[in-house]
Amino acid sequence: MSDASEKTPGLFREQHRPAFHFTPREHWLNDPNGMVYYGGLYHLFYQHNPGGKLWGNMHWGHAVSWDLLHWEHRPVALHAEPEGLGYIFSGCAVVDWRNTSGLQRGKHPPLAALFTHHSRREVQAQSLAFSVDGGMNWRMHPGNPVIANPGLADFRDPKVLWDKARGRWLMALAAGDRVMFYRSRDLLAWERVGEFRDRAGTGDAERQELSSGGESGDGAAAGVWECPDLIPLRSAASERKWALLLSLNPGAPNGGSGTRYFIGDFDGECFRPEHDDARWLDYGPDNYASVSWFNMPEGDERCVIIGWMNNWDYANALPTDPWRGAMTIPRELSLIDTPAGRRLAAAPVRELESLRTGLLHGGNELRGKRIDLSGGRPLPPALEIELEVDWSNPPPADSSREWTLRFCNRAGEELLLAFHPRASRITASRAKASAGLTKESNFDRPIAAPVELNGGSSLGRAGHLGLRILKDASSLEVFQSDGRSLLSLNYFTAAPLDGLELAANAPITVSRLAIHRLNAA
Repeated sequence: MSDASEKTPGLFREQHRPAFHFTPREHWLNDPNGMVYYGGLYHLFYQHNPGGKLWGNMHWGHAVSWDLLHWEHRPVALHAEPEGLGYIFSGCAVVDWRNTSGLQRGKHPPLAALFTHHSRREVQAQSLAFSVDGGMNWRMHPGNPVIANPGLADFRDPKVLWDKARGRWLMALAAGDRVMFYRSRDLLAWERVGEFRDRAGTGDAERQELSSGGESGDGAAAGVWECPDLIPLRSAASERKWALLLSLNPGAPNGGSGTRYFIGDFDGECFRPEHDDARWLDYGPDNYASVSWFNMPEGDERCVIIGWMNNWDYANALPTDPWRGAMTIPRELSLIDTPAGRRLAAAPVRELESLRTGLLHGGNELRGKRIDLSGGRPLPPALEIELEVDWSNPPPADSSREWTLRFCNRAGEELLLAFHPRASRITASRAKASAGLTKESNFDRPIAAPVELNGGSSLGRAGHLGLRILKDASSLEVFQSDGRSLLSLNYFTAAPLDGLELAANAPITVSRLAIHRLNAA
């Protein structure tokens, strides 16, 4: 999404350009970095190659927003030092309200960015940059690196939070197949205090079941861990728990890269998960490196995250120009209790409702085996769809009540979402929505995500599913109503997908339908 002052003719009007998801003006984008709120603005930094559309030459791009939806592009914030400490890899940013670092120069508390320097000698170390003008201009700390490399090939992506109870800073840092924890009083001198390794199962059984014969990656324990985030949350009973996010490449449930999560306890030094199964923040192929904002407006206790909407299997091949790469919609993360135990749940930020400019189609009790959900009119590219589907309870013995949502156009292109009640999962097919991508990219492989029906009950005792779907010009984000299962994916078609229909193998009922036009201008 561009800022309103963009003047370049044609820019932000290109084919495939998202309307309400963040993209750079041009060139390459990947992981979100350094998200911090200060002075009425949300800052978003990101991995950026200012010289081309392929990964490399990493800098930190920069944008700011007052509402998490409309973004103003700023100049590059952190510049690579190829002949020095190196390129600017992923990291975080914090507001040093107490000036623990001693870097304040004026009325603004210092903003500190902790990030990985990656040298041409393949050495990764942690460095600090700071801003004394509210985050608009940044300078490197002369004492970099603040954490030297201990002899590891993969040693990167620091995420820092303030430990109020202990009066110190905490850092989670990815180090190959583990997360290392550090503490500091001043953001400059760091002491290692513990680590976390996933010594339980790899989740292979779950991943193989979901893959339905498609490529499934190399296993949850085989990939490199990246972009950790340690997040305090409270359950519905106000019990304090911690969520540890870890991005993994490869090994995701639908191949390539993805983000796992663990729920557990953290004592300031050690993280202890309460479960040993593999859980994924998003089962779609296109959500990676999701991390949270540091600081929120006064009185706003939400945990807001954002991810890179892409997959390393084909990231360098996406058919977009003059940019490559987009972010997911910002999401509110929460902890919920289910019959199967605690789960992370996510929903689009509440600010998204401000983009609704009209109800295009709505209704109750639409019934049949084939239903035109578009109302016979072409739909615009940017939509929010609220859909609730019911089927008979119990179903006929010879019917599983499978049904499919079909996003389509008159050119024969289509994107399919199919629901399989007996298997409690959603599958997606973009075989006819991969224009400009080669077979070698694995872009058209099968995609699957689990869903739970009415709190985990089986089909014989429940027959209702609620979905919230965000459709942009080249992306789809599918949320189960309570946020327990997500599926995010990109698609690419020569013509807009302006039709929407539901097809079932037996009559079913759409008990609620609301299709909202979204206008991000």
